[in-house]
Amino acid sequence: MFIIGLTGGVASGKTTATNYFLNKGIEIIDADEISRSLQIKGAEGYRKIIDKFGRKILNDDESINRKILRELAFNDATNKKWLENLMHPMIQKEVLTRLENVQSNWCVYSAPLWSAKHKFNRTLVIDAPEHIQLLRISERDGCTEEIARNIINNQISRQERNCFASDLIMNDGSIAEFQKKLDFYCKLYSNLAHEQKN
Repeated sequence: MFIIGLTGGVASGKTTATNYFLNKGIEIIDADEISRSLQIKGAEGYRKIIDKFGRKILNDDESINRKILRELAFNDATNKKWLENLMHPMIQKEVLTRLENVQSNWCVYSAPLWSAKHKFNRTLVIDAPEHIQLLRISERDGCTEEIARNIINNQISRQERNCFASDLIMNDGSIAEFQKKLDFYCKLYSNLAHEQKN
């Protein structure tokens, strides 16, 4: 299986990119989506998170309030570590199951971060200048610039992330410009996957 590892900083355009590939018929294995599915009511992650933090983190419909959970993680390194230790093994197990069932010629594994031990055929990193990230986070989450900056600072550095890239897109223009760049890589990956198969 020809696998593209896709990552990028917060509000860089990862979701736009994965939606683009999805519309082209490419299967997406999204670590964030898997993480959310493991935290829905009744799921293993949900139960363990409630045991740890109590019912104060629930919405009225008893779903986990992701904003509160994110703040608990970003404001306390111990909480962040605990959540990572809980969620990462469960996410990894689900990822492997989904990889075994991929039907498209190649697929995209999308995650906010991964380490050098992850091996992909290509790695596509989406980047955006910090001032654009700050604006997008503030608009998306309705938060202050200070909180937006804190979210960015809690991720691995831009330099460290970009070092993983075999391919890098700077998403600093219009949606149309971004899609043109994605067109190029979609064609490239389709050709490389075809070559590998033959």
